[in-house]
Amino acid sequence: MDPSDENNHNSSSSRNSSNFLPAVIVFLVLVIIGGIFFYFKSESNLSLFDTPGSVLPPQTNSSSSEKPAAASSTDRADSSAEQPLTVVKTKQETANEADELLSNAEIAQNGLEGNTVSAPVPQGTMQETLSPTSPEAAIPNVSMQCEETTEGIDHFYQHLDRQQYMATYGLTTSSKIHFTNLIEKLLANPPQVTRETDDLYTILKNTAHFFRISGKDNILMLKGILDSERDSLENILADYYFLISCPDCSDTPYVMNVDRQALYEYACFFLNTMGGRLYLFRRDALSRMVVTYYAILLINQANDQNNNLHGIDLKPSIDMLIAEMEGGGSALKKQASYLDTLYTLKQKYQ
Repeated sequence: MDPSDENNHNSSSSRNSSNFLPAVIVFLVLVIIGGIFFYFKSESNLSLFDTPGSVLPPQTNSSSSEKPAAASSTDRADSSAEQPLTVVKTKQETANEADELLSNAEIAQNGLEGNTVSAPVPQGTMQETLSPTSPEAAIPNVSMQCEETTEGIDHFYQHLDRQQYMATYGLTTSSKIHFTNLIEKLLANPPQVTRETDDLYTILKNTAHFFRISGKDNILMLKGILDSERDSLENILADYYFLISCPDCSDTPYVMNVDRQALYEYACFFLNTMGGRLYLFRRDALSRMVVTYYAILLINQANDQNNNLHGIDLKPSIDMLIAEMEGGGSALKKQASYLDTLYTLKQKYQ
């Protein structure tokens, strides 16, 4: 072989060997890097799914907790995926129990402070005393008040029987019997309330209504009593109205046979007829205001019972009486009580 050819062969062999060695080194480096990457990748997966007692991220819920189990192919991965659910459920139960304890503490505190929430009363216990507002306690009180009111009227009639001026009227019975019969007679003959102005005769008849029904002697006696017993007028009318308006007093002697529909007719007569208004204006101011006041109450009671047959509008009468009592009712014993009631009715009928 030619020496020059041998040299060329040796140089080419050395060049090939020098090119192969770097390629091997590069391949080994790539293998090592790939192994390291795969190792750390496996470690991160194990730390995420296989670490005992690990807690899922906050966004993990019951529906998404099945994904790690589906992604893993081993039973160990399934058990590790179920373990976070157990931890989360335990914490949720603990939070619910804490909320319940806090709610019970607030209820107990409200009960101690007298709020609407109160501790339940044990069954089988009975209060020894009745509340003043209970029906069992109210019924005896109303019955007693009916008796006391009746006795007050009795005492007034007994007082009349002892007065010297009453002897001039020549009563053949006690004043109680006489006036009870007179009231029944008046209620049996009520005045005409509707179509009063159709003719002059009806107006004149209403104007002289009490004179026609009661008679001259009774009219003179009533005027004498009003002049002498003016201080007792408010109490007597209040007692009669209480007995009439209270259902529990319906069996008392003074209201047992009273025709309440006739009372309504008289109330309409005083408030809404020419004859009734003229009659009141012939009386003194205090008597007129008190009679008008109770006439308003009777018609208001009829409204509450849907029995205002004549459809009387109370608003003008209420406004007029308020102005009259505020201007000239200082002599009334119950002026403040009357005005309180009238203002309440004024708001009712606005």
